[in-house]
Amino acid sequence: MSTEFAVLSTPGRSQEFWFEDGDVVLSCLLPNNRRFFYRVHKFMLARHSVPFAEMLKKEVIAAQCREFVDGAPVVFLPEPAPEIYKLLCCLYNALTLQNPHSLEEEQPITRYDWLLRLCAKYQILPLSKYIIARLKAEWPVTLPAWDTREAHITAMRQQHIAAGPTRRVHNMYLDDRLPEPVMIIKIAHTLCLPQLLPAAFYELARSNPRAEWDALHTVATRALAQNERFLVEGVRSARWGALSAQDMLVLATLKETLSTLVREGWDMMKRLEMPHAVCDTARKGVLDRAKELAVASRDVLYAAHWACHYTTKAGMCKACETNLVRCLATFRMSCWHTLLRKFQHP
Repeated sequence: MSTEFAVLSTPGRSQEFWFEDGDVVLSCLLPNNRRFFYRVHKFMLARHSVPFAEMLKKEVIAAQCREFVDGAPVVFLPEPAPEIYKLLCCLYNALTLQNPHSLEEEQPITRYDWLLRLCAKYQILPLSKYIIARLKAEWPVTLPAWDTREAHITAMRQQHIAAGPTRRVHNMYLDDRLPEPVMIIKIAHTLCLPQLLPAAFYELARSNPRAEWDALHTVATRALAQNERFLVEGVRSARWGALSAQDMLVLATLKETLSTLVREGWDMMKRLEMPHAVCDTARKGVLDRAKELAVASRDVLYAAHWACHYTTKAGMCKACETNLVRCLATFRMSCWHTLLRKFQHP
């Protein structure tokens, strides 16, 4: 072989993506700057990506390739090896994309942020469309879809409670398994997906302002007492430091709007006609407790939903119970529509 070509020794080979009949080797870097290799098939990359198809043309490889591993040409990619591994998982394993829960245990911020960047760079349109569809499902625009999402998160929370004192499932805390709202807001701005914003901003409005996502999910700071307590308690965090000044202003006005809705909505429901003193007392108890819950949780939708269920156990007559439940349901829908209108373009 000509001396201008180097034949590499490869201690860092992928076990999963090293195919003996692979006709190209992808070289990436590990966090320690050591090289790592995947031996894959040109057709698998080219069929999904125009840039890959151009990069892997015979004449391009013949002109640019100067290294070989086991006879296969080496192509250098700037992305870290772990990102390329996950991309190959998606491209090679169609079931991963067809099963809506198969990526559930991944950290969503990792799953979407890096993958959308790769999809944009390498023009992998089907995968990009799939991810955007998943994003829209996770950040819904209808109240029933939001309630379904919340029921799923509640079920996940119960899994972590049942896991005992560690509160870990698959070695992860609840916050590890749930989407982080600031990154979704940034993705919505970047990809012009304004329909993601109402749910994402509402999630941010109810997140704990003292729980910084980066501190809770970085190895160096994760085990600190305060951070570990947040994780064990199932506190929802956000990347507060990454929030732009404009989005911070939007968040502040949203919180003010929600606070006004709670005050005015509760006052209106307290003025409902109640023919019986027992029903009137029960109604006051339900609304006072729900208002406390709304303030403590920063989640007016949850507080009103809780009040709907608690009303049925409060000892009211059937007519008063039905009337209050109807008012609470109308109030929730009004809150949701107010949230959607806040992010509509003029």
